[in-house]
Amino acid sequence: MTAPTSHVAEPVLLESIVTHGTVLRRDSRSAIVTSQALDWPGMLVEAGRNDVSGVDDLVGDQHYLSLNLDSAPLKLEVKEPHGFKPFVVPPQSLWVSPSAMPITLRLNSTLRYLRVSIDPLHLGRLITPSLDDVVPVPLRRTYAVQSPQITHLMLTLQEEADTQNPGGLATIEAVTTALGHLLVRHAGVERAPPVRARGGLSAAAKRRVLEVIDATLDARLTIEMLAREAGLSPAHFARAFRESLGRAPHQYLLACRLERARRLLETTGASLSDIAQRTGFADQAHFTRLFKRAFGTTPGAIVRTLH
Repeated sequence: MTAPTSHVAEPVLLESIVTHGTVLRRDSRSAIVTSQALDWPGMLVEAGRNDVSGVDDLVGDQHYLSLNLDSAPLKLEVKEPHGFKPFVVPPQSLWVSPSAMPITLRLNSTLRYLRVSIDPLHLGRLITPSLDDVVPVPLRRTYAVQSPQITHLMLTLQEEADTQNPGGLATIEAVTTALGHLLVRHAGVERAPPVRARGGLSAAAKRRVLEVIDATLDARLTIEMLAREAGLSPAHFARAFRESLGRAPHQYLLACRLERARRLLETTGASLSDIAQRTGFADQAHFTRLFKRAFGTTPGAIVRTLH
């Protein structure tokens, strides 16, 4: 369970999501962190007073949202192809920096902030109706988003962090789901019309293969085994599967196993080794490594949160 924090010494959200680049902080070390939640699956929350003076060529592996909680506007200078361009984020507004998109900026402010980061694939799982269609949710860089609903949801996450998450992970996922739908509306990327798949699996073969996957996730399924179910050669099956479902068979299998493991963690008292075995992973270490890569936290952390 996330413990409430008061004047935490170090802000860590930005460094936790950085895969490339540098965070520049003030020499005064003037940061004051008043809220943190660092063990929720696929997301982080942090609130306090800013001590960041800039970032250089920063790339994060999660979408980054920063809500201006101050009474004064936040002024940013963001590097663009022809030099730095100013942007203003009014009070109670937020700016969005997408995952995997480099950014260099400067700011001179000790504003009060509320930061939330969300893993794009985790967001996809929450807002996509069918597991068959889950993909990372893309966002575009957006400044001065003014949405009372988004502000309310972000403040709800802060309140859950401060009060040791009394609503449990179900509340966090419900709030994040609502937040995700609003983010897509305000900062979403328009998708190109889907291209009609050619040479994909027949409806009957697709249904049969998905039934086998669902029924035998704990087994060591291989492409050869699934190809036999579809009546195709392994190479032909792999191509047809990707065209029908948008991802390679091994990627789809891993996503299904991880999602089932997450549900078992939240609904049963089974041990980590038992869950790893029941969802087809080689061992607990293999399961833990892949789970953390997908959800941003370890299975053990989820168990501790729930119990």
